[in-house]
Amino acid sequence: MNIFHRYVIREHLAPFFFAFSLIMFVLILKQMLELMDMVISKNVNILIMLKLFWFNLAWMIALVVPMSVLVATVMAFGRMAADREITAMKAAGISMWNLSFPIIGLSIIITMFMIWFNNRILPDYNYRARNLNLAIAFKKPMFTLINREGQFITDLPNLTLHVDKIDYLSGEMTGITLFKRNDDGGQTTICAHTGRFFSQQEEGRLTLALKNGELHQMDDKNSERYVRGIFSRFNYNVNFDSNLSTSQMATKNDRTMTSDEMRYEIKKHEQIIAHFQERINSLPDDSPASKNKKNDFNAEIWRNKSKISKYLVEIHKKNSIPFAAIIFVLVGAPLGMLVRRSGASIGIGMSIGFFMIYYLFLIGGESAGDRMLIAPWLAMWAPNFVLGILGIGLFIHATRR
Repeated sequence: MNIFHRYVIREHLAPFFFAFSLIMFVLILKQMLELMDMVISKNVNILIMLKLFWFNLAWMIALVVPMSVLVATVMAFGRMAADREITAMKAAGISMWNLSFPIIGLSIIITMFMIWFNNRILPDYNYRARNLNLAIAFKKPMFTLINREGQFITDLPNLTLHVDKIDYLSGEMTGITLFKRNDDGGQTTICAHTGRFFSQQEEGRLTLALKNGELHQMDDKNSERYVRGIFSRFNYNVNFDSNLSTSQMATKNDRTMTSDEMRYEIKKHEQIIAHFQERINSLPDDSPASKNKKNDFNAEIWRNKSKISKYLVEIHKKNSIPFAAIIFVLVGAPLGMLVRRSGASIGIGMSIGFFMIYYLFLIGGESAGDRMLIAPWLAMWAPNFVLGILGIGLFIHATRR
């Protein structure tokens, strides 16, 4: 590494830490406002809120690091171009590639670190944050429902709750619909005219006391099996940890699993798909009952394929976002040279614009991948492909100038 390489690296360090600190400050400020609202409204201990804040830092870091690489590259190369330093280096026989080589090397190191971070640290912190949020929701359930009438609320594990109206003084809810996915694959739907929550912290139990309603239970594996019941009073109980533990409570989803855990789940779903495929192949073709069973089996196969697709999308996402650091160097270096401005606002503004384009591609791809509209790998890597091609084009253009 020669003196020019060390100089270019040194020029990137200050903008990187400046951008990282500034963007983290904005995200932290928003997070702290939400947490302070929980402290005031839910009367939760401030130490618990600080623990929740600590766990939420993980997803912030996962987003901010690649963006900080982009800001630092645009600002550093923009300043050197504005002061004619790059022109002088080119006159000395140093090519554009030679100037960018040490930064690309650093971005590769950052990428490898963030891949490890996203697969080891991030899932665990997301899981603990989710557990803590659930514990807080159990401890103060009514505060979780504030201003959420008419919405589908999924804060409680394995439950979806819909409430038409809430009387916050008495705690009574009107027009309650509760959806629960059973362990055997069936679904239970409970509709009640009124109800209210009772939190029994000593026993670690949350009770939803319902009045005047109906219970509907269906089995996805057997469409002919359907149960309907009418009740005047019904108590639905959920156990929780009154000590607000973060170690184990919620079932894990794709955001709280490591890639190895998701690959294990994928193998399980593939075995289920193979099992139902064998049952379809063993059925006669002409029987009406066989056709109904085939439809049920195909629905089960589709459901398992959908879960596999979501896991694959998340696996590719954990790797594609860190890889964006390399792509952002290819975009940021020529962009900074072409703009030739050294202001921090210019670098941050342009970087935010490119990052928003990248993030919109990412969100759209994730949605399309989850719904199996496109292949999971393409859904998550398409933003890198698009911006990578753009970055290479800008890089070649800047080299020829």
